[in-house]
Amino acid sequence: MQSGAIDNADIPPCTAQSVGAFLELVHIFPKLLLEQSESEWLDPRHFRRFITHGEMPWLVEDPHPFGLVPVSTMISNPLVWTDMINRLKRLSINAGFSNDHSGKFLAAIDELWSNVVDHSQKSDTGYIAFSLEPKRFEFIVADHGVGVLASLKSNPAYADLTDHGRAIELVLSEGVSRYYTEDGHGFGFRPLFVGLANIARSLRFRSGDHAREIVRVDEGAPVSRTYEVAFLAGFFCSVVCLV
Repeated sequence: MQSGAIDNADIPPCTAQSVGAFLELVHIFPKLLLEQSESEWLDPRHFRRFITHGEMPWLVEDPHPFGLVPVSTMISNPLVWTDMINRLKRLSINAGFSNDHSGKFLAAIDELWSNVVDHSQKSDTGYIAFSLEPKRFEFIVADHGVGVLASLKSNPAYADLTDHGRAIELVLSEGVSRYYTEDGHGFGFRPLFVGLANIARSLRFRSGDHAREIVRVDEGAPVSRTYEVAFLAGFFCSVVCLV
């Protein structure tokens, strides 16, 4: 769906089921969601709160745990994230995840929001969102920063790169960074894949006009693809973990 190409009246009624899909739509077309009335095409259910989430972290537990933490609040007060980690750990174990697995996806979230601080150049726009249901944990880390391509191009080795899809693929590989000479400043996504290998059912990365999806079906090997989509400013990552 391209901005301006579809009128609200042309969209069939639907109900938001995935917070990741819902927030991706909000990220790309915020005006579309803000202007729609209760009777229009999308029923956001309880996810409506994410549309105007404000600047403070929040977590509610009814009808199931879901919430949001702005990156800016974690930068100004690290105890905010420490408190949220403790709460999410308890809630994820209650949802059926083991202590080990809950620790792994919380470590992945920590790595992702650190990348927002290091690479987005607009960390004040970043946020973590999550939704927990029995045996299912979905989380999102996103920002409205410069995006993966622009960040990577600041490294002279990638100055001629023009493709958003290729940029996403590169930062998901080992050791690629926007930093030219310094070690230890990679985008850090490979450890995320290792830590989530047995619990992540799907990982979706968006930046610019491309997406990269990695999906695991039952016990089979993960299947990945990169493809062109509507333009998304900044960076958006959504992950679904299943017991």
